[in-house]
Amino acid sequence: MSYRVLARKYRPQNLEQLVGQETLVQSLKNAFESGRVPHAILLHGIRGVGKTTTARIIAKSLNCSGNDGNLTTPQITPCDVCSSCRGVLADRHMDVVEIDAASHTGVDDMRELTESSRYKAVQGRFKIFIIDEVHMLSKSAFNALLKTLEEPPAHVKFIFATTEIKKIPDTILSRCMRFDLSVMQPAKIVAHLQNILQFENLSADIDALATIARAADGSMRDALSLLDQAIMLSGASNVTAVTVESMLGLSNRDALFDIFELIFQGKVEQSIAKLHTIYENGGDPLLITQDLIHILYWVICLKNVPSLARDVSWPEADRLKGQQLADLLPTSILLQSWDLMQKAYDDVRNSYQPSQALDVALMRLAFVKDVLTGPINAGGQQKSQTTSSVVNFARSAMPQTFEAMSELLLYAKEGLLHGHILHDVHLISYTPGRIICGLGDRAPKNFAKLLKDACERITQQTWEIEVRAEHSNPTIVQAQAIERENLRQSALEHPLIKEILHSFPDAKVTIN
Repeated sequence: MSYRVLARKYRPQNLEQLVGQETLVQSLKNAFESGRVPHAILLHGIRGVGKTTTARIIAKSLNCSGNDGNLTTPQITPCDVCSSCRGVLADRHMDVVEIDAASHTGVDDMRELTESSRYKAVQGRFKIFIIDEVHMLSKSAFNALLKTLEEPPAHVKFIFATTEIKKIPDTILSRCMRFDLSVMQPAKIVAHLQNILQFENLSADIDALATIARAADGSMRDALSLLDQAIMLSGASNVTAVTVESMLGLSNRDALFDIFELIFQGKVEQSIAKLHTIYENGGDPLLITQDLIHILYWVICLKNVPSLARDVSWPEADRLKGQQLADLLPTSILLQSWDLMQKAYDDVRNSYQPSQALDVALMRLAFVKDVLTGPINAGGQQKSQTTSSVVNFARSAMPQTFEAMSELLLYAKEGLLHGHILHDVHLISYTPGRIICGLGDRAPKNFAKLLKDACERITQQTWEIEVRAEHSNPTIVQAQAIERENLRQSALEHPLIKEILHSFPDAKVTIN
């Protein structure tokens, strides 16, 4: 007999076996017991939470005739032995029609369906139409379905499944009983995987299962597929966290925790060196950024919900190291770091040099942390007093470059001044605490005072802003445009680019 993957072998066959969908299960049980089963049910949720499986369970329950074939009402727990149940299980029930809307999007498909709905059920009590990914239907197909859905024959039931509820017309939604299937929580995924391993006479470390549960991102089907892969990779031996991390291509999480700890201690050089070691071992900058964001989320949760430190769905190493970081940093720093890393993800994804973008993001993280709190030593003690908001910066924090001063304004929520700095300030000279510049026409007349007040409020130190009638030096934005044009001109001189332009004379070279 051919091997059946775990996701198929352990697919739920009745409501009792559905994991993590207690509200849905109770609602359906009550509907079957009271005979108040709606004519149209809409199941909504992410991939892998059990929409199609639930639809098939409902179809079995509605048409089950029992072991002796004499039952005449829907069954909460279908027997799986009557001709109707076996027909659904084998996907050959005459009255249960399952349609993939992705390949049956047209109006003719729906007209054929509505035409067949006129005829009574042959094998079961109801004629049931299961339409998977119903949001893929065209507008005309939805319109063709609408009349039958509004006034269906008594023997017809519709069950729709979708991952994108917003794409379904309101006229369809208003005629369905909607159920939102819950995303699987990691603890429930871990518990279910442990049960399956017990049935399979296999074993796995709890940290390995926790890693699979996180990677599944709320999808039980994804978790089972990953477990299948991990078992295959491990052979007959125990599934370990190292095996799963290697299989998923995850960065060394201990190293990522160390990177954060070094950054927050002000040891930027060591942190970047450790990051480059991960690059050299094949680490992808975008995946590393995702892992760093995930770690920050975990630390923020630990900081504010300490009981999570006992949650076994997270690996023990994550709980220990996460707690160390949570003890090291105030919530304000963690939240600011979260915002910065979210922006860094877009920068890394869109950069032509992703590794450089991530390097700069971590350097910026260290800079913002120092501005907010001052350096933190290895014992977790801050070298200057921790402050509770962006505007109360440490006295020792002074931006060393004009660009850093511009970034400082941005993080201090001085967006208007930051915009003027980028577009209207022609820098002549900069030293910490003193700026000499020319101003463009769009800068307000009191710009010097506004900038001086903002810088002094942020750094708690005296600043001098001198404005001169000189505009020879470019603004930051102009300098960036010049740099892009220089890069473009340099590219135009490249032999390969010349050859391409010769072959495609209408092509243009642009630098983003």
